Amino acid sequence: MFIQPRVSTSVRCAAVSAAALLFLISRAHGAAEGYLSGTITATTGTHLEGVTVSAQIDGEPITTSVYSGPDGRYFFPAMKTASYRVWVQVAGYERSEATLALGPQAKHLDFKLKADTDPENLIVQLSGYQVLAALPEDSVAHRRGKAIFQKSCLYCHEASTALRGRFDEHGWEVIISAMLNGFSKNPPPPTALQRELASYLAEMRGPGKSPMSLKPFRVSGEATLPVVYEYDVRYPEGGYTAHNGSDWRYGSGSSAGGGGGLHDAVLDFDGNIWFTSTVNGKIRTIGKIDTKTGETFDFALPLGNGTIARSHGMYLASDGVVYFNAGPQGRGAPTSNSILGRVDPRTGQLESFRPTGQMLVSGWLGGDARGYIWTAGGYRTPPTGALRFDPRTKTFMDFFSGPTSSTTYGITGDPEGDAWWCGVQDDVIEHFDSRANKVVEIPLPAQPLTEYLKPGDMTEHIPQPGVGGKQSPRRPRADLNGSDVWVPNWFGNTVVRIDARSSKLTYYPMPYPGMSPYEASVDSRHRLWVSLQGSDEVARLDPDTGKWTFYSWASRGTAQRQNNVLDRNGVLQVVLTSSANHRVGRMVMRTADDIQALRARAN
Repeated sequence: MFIQPRVSTSVRCAAVSAAALLFLISRAHGAAEGYLSGTITATTGTHLEGVTVSAQIDGEPITTSVYSGPDGRYFFPAMKTASYRVWVQVAGYERSEATLALGPQAKHLDFKLKADTDPENLIVQLSGYQVLAALPEDSVAHRRGKAIFQKSCLYCHEASTALRGRFDEHGWEVIISAMLNGFSKNPPPPTALQRELASYLAEMRGPGKSPMSLKPFRVSGEATLPVVYEYDVRYPEGGYTAHNGSDWRYGSGSSAGGGGGLHDAVLDFDGNIWFTSTVNGKIRTIGKIDTKTGETFDFALPLGNGTIARSHGMYLASDGVVYFNAGPQGRGAPTSNSILGRVDPRTGQLESFRPTGQMLVSGWLGGDARGYIWTAGGYRTPPTGALRFDPRTKTFMDFFSGPTSSTTYGITGDPEGDAWWCGVQDDVIEHFDSRANKVVEIPLPAQPLTEYLKPGDMTEHIPQPGVGGKQSPRRPRADLNGSDVWVPNWFGNTVVRIDARSSKLTYYPMPYPGMSPYEASVDSRHRLWVSLQGSDEVARLDPDTGKWTFYSWASRGTAQRQNNVLDRNGVLQVVLTSSANHRVGRMVMRTADDIQALRARAN
């Protein structure tokens, strides 16, 4: 079954209780608080909806952002009284900035924005899929070039990063070679597809006039309600990244010179953010951000050989304990040959557990409704499958994949104590059926290579980088209060809904090519939330209506992989990790009633 996408930005949110809202405010602010609001208009006098308004205290690593509503009004929650730098940004307009001394009285700060029609300024303001949408599909050559670019160049970063610069054909050949061969002094000659790609990119982003049709994207309706907190993560050696994506004039953030290293994050029950670290080091296996102060804390798990572990995947269990994989130091991400680590956020105590069976832990974790922790096992090294950890007995049990799957990726448990994991290379879902006590394989039916290629456009194989089959199922999540299992297909640009009882598959395509859904989460209302590596947004799907709503982060180049949602005490929060921007964040969902209360205070 294939569900056509519908996009909505005006679906009503769940109500947030007054007590829960006070909890949120107390997490980010001190005793002395003030309120900031204002109106955003164009120089023509038009009220602008969906403008990102950000505020930061000089010298502090916390940025708070809100969005203007249909009347151009924006409303910050209570913030600490201090001197702030405030800036506003929206695609298609020039950035504006001001300083403000926020005291205990409500403050009002308006901005008038000047339109900017320069496409070179617009392209850096957009998210990846929005740039990809500007590439024409009016000829066989253009559709082929777009498909080769999408499948070959967007494995690690967004299209907005890859197409930020302009180069002639030779320049693009050099870049393609460097991306493929790691700056080798003697790279192999380009293939026919690589030469075709270089020629295409020189037409799209070369010295001549481009046929790209860039257009601004803005959030609207319900997507303007959240407040976003982003936290710059201190490097283990000290200091912060110089380019964190917060100034859209410079486009996507970059880890160049500082290293990335962040991958997963969760929000604990006290409101602090825990994150993994994939880089080799001496003091950080995992880290924690105190969301009151923005301070970074490091936690090291010794491996017993004079080194500490590094980490990749992270999962918040139902009892509030944080689990992660703890792998050895080395090259590449620590996604295999790991043990299981855990930390109690209340005490900061770390523990580790080594499996005794045939598989070690891989870099993906999940849980079921019966209290078990599930991890991927083996990754690319046979045997592959899943491990189930019992926190009560501190023991593991192995479950091996079927004959089709060669690589285990994401994993989730479900309400019945079953587990579901992804054969990412082979487009197959593995299901441990606890009632039958066996593993069943569910192959994904073949899908078109892209949404826009026509029959006969592409007859040859496009080599894909990294890990993944044609659809590349990544990080699933089950509804622990329902019967659905949700699987994002990264290369396939779809999400699959599996009925856990019948194994029926329903496909939900993403509304735009190249959004690259990565990890699923489910809230208390059975709605799907999914991270988008090809975007600076998180998507929400209402399964009953098939409508998508897209909520924007305040930085550019987030390229989010991990996706964790904490839906607790009437408050729904989404967690961000951005390796390139070296930031973590949380998006707190507000309601129209919350905004109305702030409006009354401002008036």
